[in-house]
Amino acid sequence: MPDIRFDTYYRYDDLTSHIKAFAEEYPTLMQVESIGKSYEGRDIWLAKVTNLETGPDDEKPALWVDGNIHATEV
Repeated sequence: MPDIRFDTYYRYDDLTSHIKAFAEEYPTLMQVESIGKSYEGRDIWLAKVTNLETGPDDEKPALWVDGNIHATEV
């Protein structure tokens, strides 16, 4: 389990490692997949957080949260 600090900004490689570590630690609660490439050719990660034991994510209500982007760059 990664040690996440909330008083620092993480670069892409560190964020990728952290998000994948969470998915590995909790495979029934979190899945990570790339939904495309950035202008610089890096993967754009999507983290699906749901309890898979209660059914697939696409059959449940959803909430979309963007992070680590500049304001108004949705």
